[in-house]
Amino acid sequence: MNKKIVFCGGGNMAEGMIKGLIKDGVSEKNITVSELLAARCEYLTKTYGITAVTEAEDAIQAADMVIIAVLPLHVSSVASTIAPLINQDTIVISIAAGVTISTLANQIGRDKKIARVMPNTLSLSGNGFSAVCLNDKVSPEEKELVTSVVNALGKTMYINEDMFDTFTAFSCSGPMWLYKMADAFINAGVYEGFSRSDARNMVLENMLGVAKLLQMTGEDPSSRVNEMCSAGGVTIEGFKSLQEEGFDSAIMTSVDKAVKKAKAL
Repeated sequence: MNKKIVFCGGGNMAEGMIKGLIKDGVSEKNITVSELLAARCEYLTKTYGITAVTEAEDAIQAADMVIIAVLPLHVSSVASTIAPLINQDTIVISIAAGVTISTLANQIGRDKKIARVMPNTLSLSGNGFSAVCLNDKVSPEEKELVTSVVNALGKTMYINEDMFDTFTAFSCSGPMWLYKMADAFINAGVYEGFSRSDARNMVLENMLGVAKLLQMTGEDPSSRVNEMCSAGGVTIEGFKSLQEEGFDSAIMTSVDKAVKKAKAL
């Protein structure tokens, strides 16, 4: 991808994308970061070989893509800075939580190409999804470019903008439920007599194996549960206890409360 990319903001999420872009073959010379902290600029330049500066007007004017990677309260200031510098061919990506396409369009111009992204929270592993929504100014070819950039964080899923709050709670916060399940399962192993190290290793291998099998086969998890629960066996006894304790209901209720909170913010 021979495109010039400018990040407005050089924080952790921007760094994660930069790392992924370079790994995917984007040349360091095509990446510029506009960052107010000189020390952070020095770090990014030394670490990744990119250009990181406190003033990047020339780079923004020449950019094919500008990525707004600042906290939501700073988006308005960044937008007012870049608005007179970008043109109609520049793709503007915002990874600021809660800032809608309409809000950003009002700030930089409704004729501009805009992509709203909710970044993946599992980017360090290369797994997980980022959510993307585009305005009607972005062409199918430009959509492919947006996908290739966002894929630096893992995988990309296009959803309607009205599902962004739900995505935040279900997918971005989703690892919490899996971390909690892993923690509880490890504690159960310790309670039954395994060392914490052995219990942890078994749980992680089981979680990885389950994820791989479901991806490989495309099966519904319930079919695998049914397959494991033979009549009168050990597994069905554990399954019965989970049902009696309201496992499914607890997960669904917990997720629903998180979704409601995300929509209320």
